Amino acid sequence: MFGLPIPIVSWIIYYGISFIILAMFARAILSWFRIDERYAFVRFLARLTDPFIDPVRRIVPPMGVIDMAFIIAFFLLRTMQILLLQGLPPGW
Repeated sequence: MFGLPIPIVSWIIYYGISFIILAMFARAILSWFRIDERYAFVRFLARLTDPFIDPVRRIVPPMGVIDMAFIIAFFLLRTMQILLLQGLPPGW
């Protein structure tokens, strides 16, 4: 069977998960500067990233000032991205 002319599904998986990871990094950097949720952009980042970080945060509590949930969520999202892309047929 022939693949799609443009690999739309691959792009959605790759760029969608990459956007979430980028939002997690932006939120982490903004938290270093103590920018809170008064700003709409920070609230948007929180609503986008909380569904991925909060379940990990319930299992792994913060260790001092280092939030291990962010690091674990990053690796889980990246692993999921790689596995989903490898599972797709070529050209999808």
